[in-house]
Amino acid sequence: MKYRIFSITIFLVLMILVAGCTKNNPPVTNNTWVYHATKDGLIDNNVNDIAIDLSGNIWVATEFGASKFDGALWSKYNTQQGLIHHQVNAVAIGKDQKVWFGTPFGVSSFINNQWQSFDESSGLGYNYVYDIALDNDNNPWVATGHGVSYFDGNDWILYEKDEGNALVHNIVRSISIDQVDDKWFGTEFGISRYDGFNWQTFLAGNNQAGFVVSLYHDENDELWIGSLAGVTHFKNEQFIDYSMANGLVFSRVDAIAKDNDGTMWFGTPFGASSYDGTTWTTYNEKNGLPDKWVTCIMVDNENNIWFGTKTRGIAVLKRQKAE
Repeated sequence: MKYRIFSITIFLVLMILVAGCTKNNPPVTNNTWVYHATKDGLIDNNVNDIAIDLSGNIWVATEFGASKFDGALWSKYNTQQGLIHHQVNAVAIGKDQKVWFGTPFGVSSFINNQWQSFDESSGLGYNYVYDIALDNDNNPWVATGHGVSYFDGNDWILYEKDEGNALVHNIVRSISIDQVDDKWFGTEFGISRYDGFNWQTFLAGNNQAGFVVSLYHDENDELWIGSLAGVTHFKNEQFIDYSMANGLVFSRVDAIAKDNDGTMWFGTPFGASSYDGTTWTTYNEKNGLPDKWVTCIMVDNENNIWFGTKTRGIAVLKRQKAE
């Protein structure tokens, strides 16, 4: 009898403790996936880049043109509309709402239904464009296969290693501009920073880490670097490395973004990884992605995560917290 009373007492105490813990637990997150592909209106399923404008429209660069999503309908843009070439590697949008597209045959800009294109014959340093970033004056900095081209509104200015500039390497795959308008260039042999007057070079300890494919500045103006060797976080003049040994799904990191909750997102050819500062989580075809190769990541105004994939269009991770 005493044993039975003791057992019931312990059971009641445990129930009270569990109830108390459950009440204090954070809200449960419900993940919902939404997909966009050619059958839904996207111009092509081979997605290279995604950007969002000030009105909340989503702009997508693909292998066969560009698309805009206004939340309900998709619009399509190709050479017939004004693009200089159908393969769009990069898209960037300024505060002036002008949209810039980078292709293997030059760049095109679009605003108020007006198109303008530039290539080597009109001042661009090199036709093959990997990336575009816009500075505080809405002027484009263009990463190419032979240096960086900058357009001041009238003329193109070329920065390349061969011309005596301090760019560390001429093949520039990524650009990120920080809060003080310094330009950071990710090349196949390290990183160069340019403040408008002076250059600074950052070299990695090995060739894989030095081959930079993506750059991202977060809201704290800290730089995240994606390379063939993983991710490097540049914080307080210190480099912090993350690799597959830490939980990253694959070593090559093609895309980087940070959501409003402070979670980092990394896109690789073998899925996406999220890192909240403690826990790594992998996303692939087994838990929501339509294609394991994630080429680009963008966080929208509602904190939804947009993943562009190599062959299967776009997947949007919508996360709603249950109260």
